[in-house]
Amino acid sequence: MSTHDIRKPSKCSIVVDDVDAGEKPEPELEVNTAKTVQTSTTDSDTRDMKEESDARIKQIQIEAESRKNEFAKLLEEHAQVIKELKKMEEGPPSVAVTGPTKA
Repeated sequence: MSTHDIRKPSKCSIVVDDVDAGEKPEPELEVNTAKTVQTSTTDSDTRDMKEESDARIKQIQIEAESRKNEFAKLLEEHAQVIKELKKMEEGPPSVAVTGPTKA
């Protein structure tokens, strides 16, 4: 073997993207305690917004419960299918049905 046959180690470079590059620090909020800011909303406006918000929260909770129940049904069906497949794998081979039968 000559010195020309020895291979040099290959070079490798790793590029790492800066994940924080696009983020800008949030500006700090200035709080002026000397002034009191008056809002234009009245008590009835605030009450209406709260009622709308509460109604929306209730609707989201009902939808979440419905999805949870549906998911539980799907999990149960999945467990049943797995159980049947395991039974089929462990049991004796059955006669395969090929195509529709004519009556």
